[in-house]
Amino acid sequence: MQEELLHSVVKLTKTRDVDSLESSLLSTIHEFIGCQKVSIYKSTSGRGELTVECSLSLEVLDDKQYYWEESERILSPSSELLSCLHSACIIAIQDQHGVERRWIPITLSDKPIGAIAIVSESLSSADQVLLNAFCCIYENYLTILHENERDKLTGLLNRQTFDKKLKQLIEKQVVKHHKTIKANKGRKQHEEAMSWLAMLDIDHFKQVNDNYGHVCGDEVLLILAQTMEHFFNPTDLLFRFGGEEFVLVFEPVKFEEIERLLNEFVALVRRTKFPFVDKLTVSIGIAKVGPYDFPIHVLENADRALYAAKESGRDQICFFESIAGDYTRPKGDDDGVDLF
Repeated sequence: MQEELLHSVVKLTKTRDVDSLESSLLSTIHEFIGCQKVSIYKSTSGRGELTVECSLSLEVLDDKQYYWEESERILSPSSELLSCLHSACIIAIQDQHGVERRWIPITLSDKPIGAIAIVSESLSSADQVLLNAFCCIYENYLTILHENERDKLTGLLNRQTFDKKLKQLIEKQVVKHHKTIKANKGRKQHEEAMSWLAMLDIDHFKQVNDNYGHVCGDEVLLILAQTMEHFFNPTDLLFRFGGEEFVLVFEPVKFEEIERLLNEFVALVRRTKFPFVDKLTVSIGIAKVGPYDFPIHVLENADRALYAAKESGRDQICFFESIAGDYTRPKGDDDGVDLF
């Protein structure tokens, strides 16, 4: 028992990404505690509302069969789950048949960010201790992974995580694309939502550093990052690529929606008060993310659109599709993102 337990702890801490950590945790809980179902819930706040997502779930069908269920947004979270998320306290209830439902909060920097939910027969004291220990290991290791994935100044995702995150998104699109083709076989095709990648650059940021110093420049970057986190959906991926350059990856929406959203954000930045700076603007280049695109090509397309937005006067957005075919970037230009 002790050897197996130590082996499972080693397995948990060998992972190098959150997805692998989550699947290892659920497998370990089922192996040592036994359960009918165990799930990981995540909560995020954006645009003034709480969003709850079931990140991963493992349901036991019988002794030899298991069912994994991946990311799903929870439109109506249970009162127990919400109470666990708000109070950061363990909540357990038991029905008349002896089936127990338990929610254990997960915190990051002393802030509740999610919960582990388990459905099982009534847990013994020893099992409760073991379950809490597994959740603590997960929480501690999650903190380490979070720090490795985040930009130290802004708290946004860093450049090192970009390739992995975009690859995962494209893989999901391939699966969805095949399902859509199968479902629509023999039917008229309709315009569908797609993912988008936007490259954002602060206009004339060098002047901010030159005129007011790098401390002021860092404060501008921090305020902009916080504005982005508050404005965009929690499911959107926000990266700081370095300096004043940011990359945003959006889940599938139609062209009109992404155009309206990013124009609204450009206008919001224009109205935002930054320290010392009278007026700050951003330029944004946008490209589609297709199910069979290479990440580097999508990034290059967005970079070209960003350059076109700057050439057209800055403080605006530009879609790659609007310039494709007649665009040539001057050699030696260094006003975009360094791709290599």
